[in-house]
Amino acid sequence: MKNFFKINKLLFFVMILIFTSNLLAQDHKTNLRILDINVWSGLDYVGTFKMGEYETPQIREKRYQALITQIKDLNPDVIGIHEANLLPKYAKRLAKDIGYVPFYHQGIGGLHVGPIGLPWNLREGDIILAKKELSPKWIGRKQLSGGYVGKYITFHFEDATQVIGVCIIADGQPINIYATHWHASLSSALEVKQKAKEIFNSGKASEAEYDSLLMIMDNGIQWRLGESEKTIQFITETAEDYPVILIGDFNSLNNSQEIKLIEQYGLTDTYKYLYPDSTGYTWDPKTNINQQTHYLNDDITTFQNIFEEVDHYEKYISKRIDCIFIGDQLPISSKQLKIIDSKVVMKKTINDVQASDHYGIFSIIELIY
Repeated sequence: MKNFFKINKLLFFVMILIFTSNLLAQDHKTNLRILDINVWSGLDYVGTFKMGEYETPQIREKRYQALITQIKDLNPDVIGIHEANLLPKYAKRLAKDIGYVPFYHQGIGGLHVGPIGLPWNLREGDIILAKKELSPKWIGRKQLSGGYVGKYITFHFEDATQVIGVCIIADGQPINIYATHWHASLSSALEVKQKAKEIFNSGKASEAEYDSLLMIMDNGIQWRLGESEKTIQFITETAEDYPVILIGDFNSLNNSQEIKLIEQYGLTDTYKYLYPDSTGYTWDPKTNINQQTHYLNDDITTFQNIFEEVDHYEKYISKRIDCIFIGDQLPISSKQLKIIDSKVVMKKTINDVQASDHYGIFSIIELIY
């Protein structure tokens, strides 16, 4: 009888061991909270010695505090920031105020050597911030367009763009985060093209002016297509076999050629995946105080040319140009990323201001391995 009980005890412990092993063998899951926001430099990008500024330093500070409040409410693990100005001061201050580790690089600066140069108030760029416990490390940076933009020296007379990368460790799993800000130009959306055609048909523009406008639109597409290709190239060169998250202000509609190129590579738009029929505007003149105050002018009734009229019309169009993509479909990735949630954020009015002329995009991503 004693031997019988000993055997039963042994069987019991074996069953417990098997049960525990099965639990451990099940998928391990970790959630990552990702935020991306173009914080708006507040510059009009017109000027030689100094760029024009839309707002007073006091209003800009109120916007910054509204930004901080909403970041803390969302509690993201990783944050992408665009139009951060002036660097490196902005990046260091933001990191200190929210307790994150900052990685940044200038994107545009005109003619600068360190802090000295023209325009003196332009040293703008992109930032990736990550929580310290994620052990973030710099991957690198690739310039996508424009003249020379180094860490300390810039030399360019037109728009310049880039993509930067940081690797984080989430529960032992490396994940590559890439942040970018693509070239902005006159939209080539169907409704904008229809407006241009309407103006031409009315006789207010010559055929040469109309053709020139279409060429300007196409040049913008080609510019961003080049940025899309170089972004993919940079990811391919640095991703290894780790999952990929690409965030940014793409200045492109979600059905554009340049975004389709990203999707063909194997990246999935988190918001579009969950809400394919939702607008999800991150650029919305109908609700954004900063746009309404500084960009929109209903009093304009006469225009010098077709470009001015179409540009004015385009300012009133809402669109989704800020995105978070994940590499759950990447053939190089041995891990699975699952989209749990994605939403437009940073829309609150706090102390009579909104944080930016953009809204942010926030996604919760589950890492399964």
